[in-house]
Amino acid sequence: MSWDSYCDNLIAGGAVKNAALLGIDGSVWAKDAAFGLTPEEAVAIAGGMGEASGAYFQANGCTIAGEKHFTLRFIGDEGLFYGKKGAAGVCIAKSTQCLVVGTYAEGQTPGGCNVAVEGMKDYLIGAGY
Repeated sequence: MSWDSYCDNLIAGGAVKNAALLGIDGSVWAKDAAFGLTPEEAVAIAGGMGEASGAYFQANGCTIAGEKHFTLRFIGDEGLFYGKKGAAGVCIAKSTQCLVVGTYAEGQTPGGCNVAVEGMKDYLIGAGY
């Protein structure tokens, strides 16, 4: 199965600038070519999403492509993280087996990104992932 098409679909909708699918262990399943997410950042994200309390994200924020996003909200029991840096931000949603990561840039809305990322998470859960 090629996971790249899932990232492409998130971006094609216009609400997401960059997208990635990560295993819950932090392995990178797929990411768009322009996304500068590093393997180390992916592992840190997976670790933070694995906590129920959100303490990691509250203390450290979330670094993506070298940019630190501060934590707006973490909902551990729903597997959701929302972060922001200036006019840009990130939404991360956890399914059973993976993390859907989507960023938005100036001119894109946080709500649009959230709907796209959370919708992909719901789809993946329905497909057994």
